[in-house]
Amino acid sequence: MKKMQKVLALCLLLTLALGLCACGASSKAAGSAAPAFMQRNEAAVEEYDAASIEAPMEVPEPEMAAADSGAGLAAMTAAGAAPEAEDQARVDPEKIIYSADVTVETVAFEEAVEAVSRLVEDYGGWIESSSVNSSNYYNLSRGYASSRSASYTLRIPSERFDQLMGSLSQLGNVPYTHTYTENVTAQYYDAQARLTAYTAQEARLLEMMEQAETVADTIAIEEKLTELRYQIESLQSTLNNYDRRVNYSSIYLELQEVQAYTPEAEQRVSFGGQLVQALQRGGRNFVSGCRELVLDLAAMLPTLVLLAVAVCLAVLGVKKHRAKKKAKKAAPPPPPADEKPGK
Repeated sequence: MKKMQKVLALCLLLTLALGLCACGASSKAAGSAAPAFMQRNEAAVEEYDAASIEAPMEVPEPEMAAADSGAGLAAMTAAGAAPEAEDQARVDPEKIIYSADVTVETVAFEEAVEAVSRLVEDYGGWIESSSVNSSNYYNLSRGYASSRSASYTLRIPSERFDQLMGSLSQLGNVPYTHTYTENVTAQYYDAQARLTAYTAQEARLLEMMEQAETVADTIAIEEKLTELRYQIESLQSTLNNYDRRVNYSSIYLELQEVQAYTPEAEQRVSFGGQLVQALQRGGRNFVSGCRELVLDLAAMLPTLVLLAVAVCLAVLGVKKHRAKKKAKKAAPPPPPADEKPGK
């Protein structure tokens, strides 16, 4: 009986042991499945959070600007930079070249020549070129009034161009004036922009030159630098030329010596006035023609005298020859050679 109890007790213990093992296995299986489920849920949560971060809820513009003040400030700075650049481009001064052709008549040539030098010096300019033509021998031999002239190329500061043009009447009468203007603003700033771009490219090439590792790279960079420097020098020369012409205007002055100034044109001349002017011109032309004729005859007088003497000598020679010929015909014929004298 006791043995049977012991056997039953052992069976119960084995049954309990097997039950505990089965519960431990099921609990392990359940524990291993639960973390995988939780991991899947956590991944879904992370994806949701990432999506919510990448696509945040729409916020009105004022709140967005307040939430992202740094980006808003950068955007505002970039937005304000363009108008500021445009304003800067608008305030850039225009590049205008002024020049003029002027004719001045004067009755005091020497004084006018000296006055030109003083006038240019007073206005801060200089005489770029000049030439003086004196009276020629033909006019002096005719007794004409001297007709000397001088030509000048004046360079005057552009801000005083109008003042000098108004002061040219101090030299004498100004019958002719023509002013030219040339706007080179677009050409100037285009050349300036290209020069800036080429200079920046040159700086980058110099940096690349320092980092070059092979001879081929060095040669290629040097060739490009040579082309760039040629372009830079050409553009710089163009800008310097524009600056000289813009800052200093050119005036081409023709100074003429006259006996009387050109009269100012009247607004309207009547027929009687035109007739009187025509008669006056005719009288002046007639007197001038007679004077020219007398002067020409006087100049030809020596030649005419010699020609007259030659004609007289020729006439005398012809007359003498004719007289001899006539006398020879009037003389009796000589006696025959076989007759004796006295028979």
